[in-house]
Amino acid sequence: MAHIFLDTCVIKYRYITDRLWRSHRNKINRLIGDRKNITYIADATILELPSAFAGFCRGNSGTIRDYDTMDHAFMQDLADSRFIVRPANKQLYILRARNLIRLGGVIHRRELGSTDALIATCALDLAHELKERVRFFTSDKKLSGVLPLIDAFTTNLEIIYIPPPVRPAPPAPPSGP
Repeated sequence: MAHIFLDTCVIKYRYITDRLWRSHRNKINRLIGDRKNITYIADATILELPSAFAGFCRGNSGTIRDYDTMDHAFMQDLADSRFIVRPANKQLYILRARNLIRLGGVIHRRELGSTDALIATCALDLAHELKERVRFFTSDKKLSGVLPLIDAFTTNLEIIYIPPPVRPAPPAPPSGP
């Protein structure tokens, strides 16, 4: 069995139905649907994902109905146990996340958010608990750039970056007199 850990920015692809995101949605659905994988998320994702849904709705003229559809589908997946939710050992994770921010943000001069640090340390803890490498999927360029600089993460996680979809530029206005 392969153990995979999904960052919030990757799991959101499963629920966003925009055509632009179709290939990402299919990729994530294959990962989650593969019976050879055991899929994990951090408990922080349960709160962070609705924020991602709201951000998508704001940026793409989504409605409250769109938001509710995404949120309901996610909650149904939780109820159906499609993911194993990793509860953070708050004291330990906070210490590790603070250290990751120190290493990544100061020593390696990379920007890193606190929730990203918590989720990454949650995946690291899972690898330690299982005593095997965990496949960590993220679409966060900053996070995927800093984790490979830190031995504890490269030793215990296979860090897989899935670039976010790029919206095509609108057509240029016709030129002329």
